[in-house]
Amino acid sequence: MVTPRLGRKTGPKPKFTSEDAVMAALHLGIDRFTIAGVATQLGVATSAVYRLFDSRDALVHACLAYAGRSMTPPPDGLSWQDILRHTAEEVWACCEKYPGLDITIFQFPSAFTHIEDYLRNIVNQLVKAGLGQEQAAFAFDFIGDTTIACHIGVAALRQVGDDGRTGIEVVRDRTTHTSIFVPDPSWTDRGTLDRKVEFIIRGMEKEVED
Repeated sequence: MVTPRLGRKTGPKPKFTSEDAVMAALHLGIDRFTIAGVATQLGVATSAVYRLFDSRDALVHACLAYAGRSMTPPPDGLSWQDILRHTAEEVWACCEKYPGLDITIFQFPSAFTHIEDYLRNIVNQLVKAGLGQEQAAFAFDFIGDTTIACHIGVAALRQVGDDGRTGIEVVRDRTTHTSIFVPDPSWTDRGTLDRKVEFIIRGMEKEVED
């Protein structure tokens, strides 16, 4: 007589793709996910994720590549000023879409290599619109870094701390109407990003004129 096996049947091993792992990591936050957390999200063993990505960094780079593909180049025929404005919008939108992307870009120096084709397209359009090659690359870098840094600041103001208060609520409690910086609703929207972008553009215009 054969004794029946007790317990749940394990069935076939769950299957998932590299993109499934990337989506799980992005859902958890590219700056804070763990391989174990991704495995739990997918309903698989941690070792199964490691069969596709040999380290957390490898999965981070896959996430960076995925996020970069969501950025759209500007339409043809724009002035170099509008190309830079469009770039700021795209970088900001990407950071909004993927929480934690902003700080991760700064933590991984080679992050820009995942948007090499996008970067080349932008620089070529800027040159075509009147900037020199070096000016174009510098302008993209300046706009990109400024936008990312602004988003890190805004994200911190939106973040809820252990005490249940957001960053901006803490700032309000620590400042008065006589403080040099008095928080207002724009701080958790885009902050001073637009002013900074226009400041950069005006500086570039002067350099081009000279």
